Amino acid sequence: MILHECYIYTLERSATTKSIFRCRNRDCKARCRTNLSMDTFLSLPTAHCHAPNPELIPAIQLKNHIKARAATTDEQTSLILHKALRTYPLNAAGQLPKTDALALTIRRQ
Repeated sequence: MILHECYIYTLERSATTKSIFRCRNRDCKARCRTNLSMDTFLSLPTAHCHAPNPELIPAIQLKNHIKARAATTDEQTSLILHKALRTYPLNAAGQLPKTDALALTIRRQ
């Protein structure tokens, strides 16, 4: 996953010398290309057909943090969830999935 100018890109495919990322919004055709280490853009992102959604970024980061913590520790589901939500910004709370969905994500790891 790459974050660039409040747009989120996910890996579409990887070749021998580059990785191609597509916009997280499935209706958008924006793409960008990076080298394999993902530290530089080989081509800048193409135009998007939608506005950026900066409120979605903390929710995705929280889900990734929860998944990583669930995979590395043997803590209870509720403990992982409450520790992660304690530091979550309240202004972006509307973008969070339901608590049951987050708990299920933890149990799947």
